[in-house]
Order: sequence, then structure tokens, then C-alpha cells
Amino acid sequence: MLKSFNFGATLLTALSLLSSAQALAAAKQIENFDAHSWQRFQKDLPRPAAVIFSTTDCSHCPAIIAALGEQLKNRLPQIPLVVVVMDGEDQPGLLQEAHYKPASRLFVFKGQSAALQYSINPNWRGITPYVALLPKNGEPKLVMGKPSAQELESWLSSGQKH
Repeated sequence: MLKSFNFGATLLTALSLLSSAQALAAAKQIENFDAHSWQRFQKDLPRPAAVIFSTTDCSHCPAIIAALGEQLKNRLPQIPLVVVVMDGEDQPGLLQEAHYKPASRLFVFKGQSAALQYSINPNWRGITPYVALLPKNGEPKLVMGKPSAQELESWLSSGQKH
């Protein structure tokens, strides 16, 4: 009887963890990303975190969002995947777009695009996808396109005790 109870309790715990992880994954609202957001992100986002800068017409962005979301979804503790849509300000339907579902938070650029890009990286010219990997400690790694397996492993292992 006790074994049956322990198995049931373990199963319920696993299911609740799974459902809470899935609940964390989907953004619930569209937030604004302004010229000061990047500085706040670097201070306030739980670390590690991944931020993908995208546009609605980016043909490679959905695949990178999906791939990074897949790599992060089973990690404990949960690693935030933030998507910033650079041209989505007047598009309230973004939350319904399937390729943004892996994002735990969804933002749209609010303000002058060039100034916002400059606040992230003065050398960035707005080409997407642009990925910022914020490690547990230290400066973010900025990557044009899909981060390599080596970059992801280095990012995910940063700050862990070996």
C-alpha cells in the first residue's frame, strides 16, 4: 500500500512540475521594449536567460525560437526565453502566432528602432535573428543567427560548479 502511495505521490509531483514548466513557457501578454529595457534586462532577468530579437518577416527566426525553446524547456530551474519583436508594435495578435509560443515573455520594440538596436550593441544593424545569451554571471554573448552547440553549452555551464 505504501509503495502504491509513494508512486502516486511521485507521479502527481512530476505531473505538477511538468504542467508548471509548460505554464511558464507561454507568454501571457505583450510587453514594451524601450531604449532602457536592455539595461533593465541585464539586471532584472533571472540568469541564465536567452533573448531573441526577431521581426515578423524573419524567415529564420521561428526555427531558432523553436530550437532554443526546445533546448530550454526541460531545464530546471526554468531558463527564461524572451522574444523581442522589433516590428510588432501595432500587432496585438502576436500572442496567437504559433512560433512565439516557446517564449516565456514577448516584447515589441517601442520607439526608434535604430536607437534601440544601438542600446543593445552599437555595431548591430538590425539583422535578425539576433540572440543574446545572458549567463549566470558576466556579460551577455551576442550571436547573429543560431548559437552553435559549443556556445550554448558554454553559456549553460557558466556559473555551475564543476
